[in-house]
Amino acid sequence: MIAEYQASLVAHGPSFYRRLFWEAGAIGQVLYLEAEAAGVRATGIGCFFDDPVHQVFGLRNLEFQSLYHFTVGGYVDDPRLTTLPPYGRERS
Repeated sequence: MIAEYQASLVAHGPSFYRRLFWEAGAIGQVLYLEAEAAGVRATGIGCFFDDPVHQVFGLRNLEFQSLYHFTVGGYVDDPRLTTLPPYGRERS
């Protein structure tokens, strides 16, 4: 998810930074729900790929900013993963 970054902050002030991420999160939540409804899986990736995304799209200043990455698709079951109860012993 790429946002109009600099103009938004100039127009609405620095506190709008949080709003941009809130909006990305809201979009991500809808994508999660729609993926499940379509019978596929989805996951948010965060912003670990900001610099490569900026390079690929030629973003060289703060006009646009990569906020969040998201992927949707079929899942591959990994038999190495296990699911355990939340607590290994009785809690008092």
